[in-house]
Order: sequence, then C-alpha cells, then structure tokens
Amino acid sequence: MADLTNNLSSLNKWKRKHNEPELTEDDLLIKLFDEVEYAWPKLGYPPLVTPFSQYVKNVALMNVLQVEKGGERWSMIADNIWDMVLGKSGQLPGKVGDEILALAKKEGHEFFTGHPQDLYPDELDTFRKEMDEKGWAYGEDDEELMELAMHPAQYRDYKSGQAKADFKAEIAEIKENEASGERAPTDKKAAVAPLGATPSTMNIDVNGEKFVVSVSYDENDPSPTAPASANQAPQAPASSNGSGSGEPVISPLEGKFYFTKDSGDKAIQVGDKVKAGDLVGYVEAMKTYNAVKFDQSGTIQKIAITNGADVDEDDVLVILG
Repeated sequence: MADLTNNLSSLNKWKRKHNEPELTEDDLLIKLFDEVEYAWPKLGYPPLVTPFSQYVKNVALMNVLQVEKGGERWSMIADNIWDMVLGKSGQLPGKVGDEILALAKKEGHEFFTGHPQDLYPDELDTFRKEMDEKGWAYGEDDEELMELAMHPAQYRDYKSGQAKADFKAEIAEIKENEASGERAPTDKKAAVAPLGATPSTMNIDVNGEKFVVSVSYDENDPSPTAPASANQAPQAPASSNGSGSGEPVISPLEGKFYFTKDSGDKAIQVGDKVKAGDLVGYVEAMKTYNAVKFDQSGTIQKIAITNGADVDEDDVLVILG
C-alpha cells in the first residue's frame, strides 16, 4: 500500500499536467490486481513468495503506470526482475511468455541454465579490505561483513550516519505536519530546500516543450535559506536540443539514485563520451534496482545528482553536451 500511495502521487501529478482525470488508490489497486493476473503467467509463474512476489508486483505496477501514461507494457523491468526471468535465480516453474522472450532478444539478454551460485564471484576479500581500512568490525559470525557485501550502499549510509540523519529528518517532517494538521507529503522534496543544497539546473516544461535552465539567486539576499523570490528569477532558458545548457537525462521514476550497484562497477564521470544504451545509473525503488540508460550519444557535461540521493520522476540526473 505504501508503494501504491507513492506511485499514485507521481501518476496523478502526471495526469494533472496532461489534463487527465486522476485515479484513486482503489482505482490503482484494482488495476494492479488485473495486471498481476496478466503478467504472472508471462513471467513464467515465479513462486509468489519473497522476493519473487515483490518482483511480480513491481513489474505489474510499472506496467500499469506506463500504460496510464500512454506508454507500453514491459518498458520498465528492473535488473533483479530480469535476473529472475533469465534463470539467474533458478529455473522458473513455467514457460516465459513470447512477448518477454522477444523483448529479451531485442535487448540482448541471454538465458542462464547453470547453478545460480556460479554467477556470484567471491568478493568478500574486497569488502574485508574496505572494513579494515575504515576500522569497521566484522561482527559476530561476520554478520557486519555480510551486511556490507549484500547491501553496500545502504550499509555505508548506515556507518556514515547519513541513514540516521535521513530517518530523523523524515520523522521530524511527519511530526511537523501532524502538529499543523496537514497530511505529511508523500514527496519528501515537497518542501523548499536550502539554497546551495539543490542542483543549479532545473528541467522546465512549458506547454510540452522542455527546457534546461540555470538558476541564480540575489547575492544580496541576507538569508542563506530563503527560497527564491520573484526578484530571484531563473535565467532565460536554453533550448533542450543539445545546444546551450545541453540535453537533460531525467529519472524515469522516483526512488534513490545510485551510480553503481556492484563494487567493481565504474561510475560515469564528467567528460565521459557515451552512446545510446549506455548506463547512467540505477534508481532503487520498491526493493529493486531499475537501470537508467542514455537514449542518445554525447559527452557528459554535468552530473546533477549525488550518489544515494532521493530523486523524483523527471528529476535531471545528467546534462549531455
């Protein structure tokens, strides 16, 4: 239900923007039930237990959201779900549907029939080295080591204190809204962030035409946390055709953004030359990692997001020159 609430907010924001009637949570729930009935056989009847039940629900919900926005089914399949479909978690009970087989072939995926454990090299020495360098204890029966190995980004946030800070900020926001009698926003970024804490570029949509703008503020403003006023307007927008401020690469959904998901992966850098289909990074949403890829070639002019940051749908991730 939490996933439904968060995604419904994002979907209705899109519908308002396109002058379409909004959905209720009940509407979305029924659509999800219907889509699970359609999608489950196509995915090879994975057993509906954790984590595979989550995968079926996730891909069904993504299908519903994409179709509601005029898109196509199966256009958002997380890496974890592909691994399940391709046999990397073991053999599926049923036959994968023809449309999934065709999509796998189109995207260059290969099916795996070996033992799932064969796909996981022993990386524990790499994580041991990291823990030794940072003075972190392995824990009883190496439980801390295993946590880092299984959930590296989340574990690092925990050890650095970032996870606790984020949790406290979320609780404080909920309490503040309860005290004022307002409903806590499902979008954590609904409040105005302090200046300097947000990217200096914005993706603006004007009557369906997208622009990237650079935002400047009155340097004489005495308050470092005051929101931009009418006197602090953004600079004139540059066209998003690749000239001027460049072409934005936006997030296709909300969640937490990570440049990599494995310790051996290399993150993108400013100045990198990329082509369509290359990886930008991953949006972690509903316990799965959703790959975000470039849809055109270019040179990375700017990276507008930090690793592990919360992103909303349509947030600018990267600017291509």
